[in-house]
Amino acid sequence: MNKKLSIVLIPIFLLLLATATVAYAMWSETLKVNVTAKTGELDWGFSSTVIVLDSCEYAQNNDYNATNYPDLSGMLGVTRLTKDVGCTNVTLIDSDNDNDYDTLNITIRNGYPWYYSHIEFFVCNNGTIPLKIWRLIINNGTHELTYYAVTGRVEIDLTGDGKPDVAMWWGDNFGLQLDPYPPPPNRTNCADISFDLTVLQDAPENQTLTFLLKLDAIQWNEYDENVP
Repeated sequence: MNKKLSIVLIPIFLLLLATATVAYAMWSETLKVNVTAKTGELDWGFSSTVIVLDSCEYAQNNDYNATNYPDLSGMLGVTRLTKDVGCTNVTLIDSDNDNDYDTLNITIRNGYPWYYSHIEFFVCNNGTIPLKIWRLIINNGTHELTYYAVTGRVEIDLTGDGKPDVAMWWGDNFGLQLDPYPPPPNRTNCADISFDLTVLQDAPENQTLTFLLKLDAIQWNEYDENVP
């Protein structure tokens, strides 16, 4: 090859390469996208309204007797007595200090075999995500109820002697969906729930029977995957 031609071609090649680099740099651009995602809140609590059939807050509230125990159907025959002996107290607790009541502390005072009480309360969705009531937890896990485990009643040993002290009949509200507040038309963000309590024959004398009751709720679209 002619040396003069080689010398001429090298600068031309370098010039073309530099031009291509400049052109590439001129057409290169970085696009930035800012994305903000705000997550919802799964939040619920007991309302401050609790109805107790034989509340300790009222004097001369004559007792009730569960006359046909044990009835697995949950349909109790209840008789009103003429004596005010025992009573039931319910206290609302905010155990995690989030301004929602999440625990019921239930106490039966001066109870005796077949003493009966009925407790009614309301659970409300205070968050932004629809939820379903998942399970009931008693005394931080000593007993647990879910919709597939309800057989009419659950018997609970509250004194640690291996013998059941009280029986609970639980209303079937598992899987009930609660929508966020304010609720859309024809929907509700609160559920009315109740259960019955009966003191059993094996309950020891001179004992205050007390237990904690909590509910677990789960986001509505995860419920079916978390139950058998």
